[in-house]
Parts: sequence; C-alpha cells; structure tokens
Amino acid sequence: MSDYSRHRRTAGVHSQILLVALLALLGCGILGGCGDTEATGKMPVPRADLIVIDTMRQFGNLDRPPVYYPHDAHTITLELVGDSCDRCHMTTEEGEMSLLFNRLANESHDQVMEAYHSDCIDCHVATIDEGREAGPVTCGECHDDSPDYVSTRVPMGMDKSLHYVHVAATNDECGQCHHQYDSAQQQLVYVKGEERSCRDCHRETAQEGVISYATASHKQCLSCHREMGKGRVQCMGCHSSAQQATIKTFENPPRLMRGQPDFILLAANAQERDQSKLKTVPFSHIGHERFTDNCRVCHHQSLQACSDCHLLEGNMQADGVTLQQAMHDLQADHSCVGCHNQQKEVGECQSCHMLMEKGRLEESTCETCHVGPLPENLEQVAGRYNSLDQFRMSERQRRLSFAEADIPDTVSISSLKGKYQPAWMPHQEIVDTLLMVIENNKVATYFHGSQDVMCQGCHHHSPVGQRPPLCESCHGEPFDRHNLHRPGLYGAFHRQCIGCHSEMDIGKATECTRCHALAIGG
Repeated sequence: MSDYSRHRRTAGVHSQILLVALLALLGCGILGGCGDTEATGKMPVPRADLIVIDTMRQFGNLDRPPVYYPHDAHTITLELVGDSCDRCHMTTEEGEMSLLFNRLANESHDQVMEAYHSDCIDCHVATIDEGREAGPVTCGECHDDSPDYVSTRVPMGMDKSLHYVHVAATNDECGQCHHQYDSAQQQLVYVKGEERSCRDCHRETAQEGVISYATASHKQCLSCHREMGKGRVQCMGCHSSAQQATIKTFENPPRLMRGQPDFILLAANAQERDQSKLKTVPFSHIGHERFTDNCRVCHHQSLQACSDCHLLEGNMQADGVTLQQAMHDLQADHSCVGCHNQQKEVGECQSCHMLMEKGRLEESTCETCHVGPLPENLEQVAGRYNSLDQFRMSERQRRLSFAEADIPDTVSISSLKGKYQPAWMPHQEIVDTLLMVIENNKVATYFHGSQDVMCQGCHHHSPVGQRPPLCESCHGEPFDRHNLHRPGLYGAFHRQCIGCHSEMDIGKATECTRCHALAIGG
C-alpha cells in the first residue's frame, strides 16, 4: 500500500470523531456564517484564516467557483478531539509537513479532486447518515459565487524584536532558519556570517525550482513551531491584526550584526566613481538601524550595498532604476529622500511641512546631504571620517541669527477687519516651541542646518536668514484670481494657523472667538 493510500485510509478512521466536535463548533458559531448569505441577509464573515481553494486551476480554467475554507475552524476542532495537522497534511521523507492537502505532490487532475471530495464530502455525508447535522455535501454549497466569508488576512513580517525572540529561542543557532544552496553539494547549507534575508531567494512566486516566500515561510515556521511545541501555528495567530498586536515586543533588542559598518560615505561603486561629480554622502548606518524594523527597509532584495545593483546609468539587475533614482525618488519607500519625506508627515514635523510645497527639491538641498569628500578622493581620505558628527554644523553656525530684540514678543493680526477685533499671536512663544521641537529631533537638527530655517514654518517663501516680510506682501484681499494657487489673506491666515493647531493638537482652532474677540458693536 502506498503512503498516499495508507494516509487516506487512516484519515477515514478519524472522520466520525472529527465531525462530532466539528458539529459542536458549528452550533456554537465558531465557523460562523455557514448558511446561505443571500437567504439570511448576512454580510460575509471576516476571517484572517480564510484559504481560497482553487487548486484545480493548475489543470486549466475552473469549472466551478473556488471554495472559501476557514482553516483555523478546522484546526481548533482537531485539537478538541486530540488530533493534529497530520489529519489533513502528509509528512515528507525529510520529516516536514506537506502544505498540500493529503498528498505530497501535485498529482493528476482526478487524484487531486478525489483527495478533496473523498476527505471532505465523504466525512460530511457519514455524519448526516448518522442523523446529525453536518457541513456542505453538494457542489453548490462549497463552490459558491457568494461565499460566506471575506478575508481580513494581513501580511506577517519579521522585525528586529521578533528576530531577537527567535535568536534567543534557538540559542543563536542561526542555521535553523538561514541557509543557502551549495551547488557543489547540491543541498542547502548554513554559512556563518553570510546570513541573508529569506526574500533574497524566495520571491513572491516560485522561480526556477525555488519555492515562493509564502511556501518557504509556512514550511519553515510551522514545522519548527510544531517540533518545538511553542510558537503560533494557527493562521489567525500570525495573520490577524488583532493577534499581531499581542506579540511581545522589545524596545531595544540587540543589534543584528552582519558585517555592516557603523558609518560610511555613500558613493557610486568603484568602477563608476570617475563619472560621479557630486560629493559623497555621510551616512550613519547604526543610526538608521535604530529607527527601522528590519534591514529590508533599505535593502529590499539583498544586503548588498545600494551601488552594487543601482548603477549611475541603471541596469537590468535593478529593473533599470539608476543610483540617482534609488536615492532621490520622492514617492519610493526605499529611497532616502522618499523615506525622509514620509517622516515630515508624522508627529510634530507635519505642523510646518504639511503646507510646504511638495514634489520638488531645491538645488540648495543637495548641499545638505552631499557634504563628504569628492568620489575621486574617497579612497585616499575615507579613513579620516568615522562619524556623522564630523559633518554637523557647529553650535555657532546653527544658532538663530536674529537678535532677541528683532523677535517680537506678540504680533497683532489686524488686517482682518470687520466683525472681530485683531488676533494677538504669541510670536515669541511659538518661536521657542519650534526651536525646542527641532532640538529634540536628531533628523531635524541635521537636515535643517541653521535654526533660521525654522521661520519658514510660517513664512514659507522667505529666504533663510532674512527678516520675513508681512503676510499681506504676498497674500492679497480677497485673492489673486490670476494665481488661484495662492490663497487670499483670509484663507492664508486660517489655513496656516488653524492647520498648525489641528496638526499639533493645540486646540483653539475651531471657535472664532478663541482668537478674535467680538468687535465693539459687532
């Protein structure tokens, strides 16, 4: 008797015990929403464990709609009767659990279909024959155009905190997860110091004999968790946003060492440096590690240097993305500029940056990052630099250039005449607050440079370091109909002031009289 037939026969022995518990769960609503959706008027039940069974698609177009299968509802049932994943999944010669349903390989059309129909339908029928209510037994009940469920599955990742948990659980045995293919030995091996991200080899879909990332992670994680008797093994444990929130986190886990430098001067690779004219960019590698979840935030396919794949002229290995694009794309998550732009839109930074012009970089901003030695001199002088602090402005250079007497304590906004009295703005208090916010943010202190740039939070088109003009110098009453992108004075004040108050959750942003006292006789 083959392993396939033996497993199928053993599975049949468990059918009656399994369905007794399964029916109890049906009555308690664990499977929820198994009735006809249109008849009951119920909305599809959201589930993070939903699996769409469309296996027969590999043999051609589907004759019927796919089956929407609540996986965890069945595994819970198995646990209640003392059964396990082996009820539905066979074990390979290597001792791993096959992710296929009751088979080790994609067999013929009839064999695959029989595996599902025999184990699922026959089990349900046997229970009905005993006079008890059971799950679906007809084609239309499983293959339904209006399924009872809708997927709420969210991706699962491995951040620094979760990685630290696994390192501790495996006693630093990295080879339990990390491997690479040795062509000489024709097998997977572990090489210390060459650990790579799983996604370096395992992509979204299987490629040239390499299984997909989803298949690899489920095989590796589930097998290990089951073998060790700890860790999550149900779909919802990893793919439910609510369950992900319950995973214990460590605020400052130990640094993941992979031979990376603490500090580096970013430049084109050695073969292209003679073509690069801009100065190099000082980069704190250890500083960025502290504020990222994993290495893939920047190294999206491998742990190589960016310039190894992204060349000045671009190449197919990097999908044609040039080094300049990789570093400066305003919309890309992996781009330096793109990532920094995202930081401007969160927390206290957004109060100023939300109204500033987006989608364009001033030429002067190049000098903020490109302050290192020229690429042509890099090899000779690189050893002189070991920290980002060597490129920061001195305290004297950064200091606000305006004298204390030049900064008004309060400002009367009296241009908006009519029903209300002038609004008195605590100008000095705002200046002090913004300076404090900037000083408490390392990114802001480095990229803002001089504190004079702080004035541009409100005076957004004034040259840095010069006395800002009055708002009405640019914003007229009511507005310039020839320049609709520039609001009138009323709109400018309310957009700027109320917008900032709202973003910083200051309050006093919605009631007119909180800023403007009613005019006498108004």
